[in-house]
Amino acid sequence: MIKNQYNMDGKPHGYWEEYHLNGNISYKGNYKDGNRHGYWEYYWSNGSISYKGNWKNFKPYGYWERYTSPPRLHRKEFHI
Repeated sequence: MIKNQYNMDGKPHGYWEEYHLNGNISYKGNYKDGNRHGYWEYYWSNGSISYKGNWKNFKPYGYWERYTSPPRLHRKEFHI
C-alpha cells in the first residue's frame, strides 16, 4: 500500500499513517487535497485506540467513538 503521499500542490493526499516515537501507530486515515477526509483512527502511545470516526468538509462528521486508555468506550456525536 502506498502511504504518506502529496498532491501536485504539496498537500497531503491519499492514505496516511504516522507513528509515535515508540514505534506504535499514532493515526491512520485519508487526506484529500490537504484535508482529512473519510474514516480515521487515532491511537494512544501504548497502541490502543483513542478515537475513530469520519471527517467531512474539514470537520468531524457523524458518529464518533472515543476510548480511554486502557480501552473503555465513550461515545460522542458530531453533526454538520
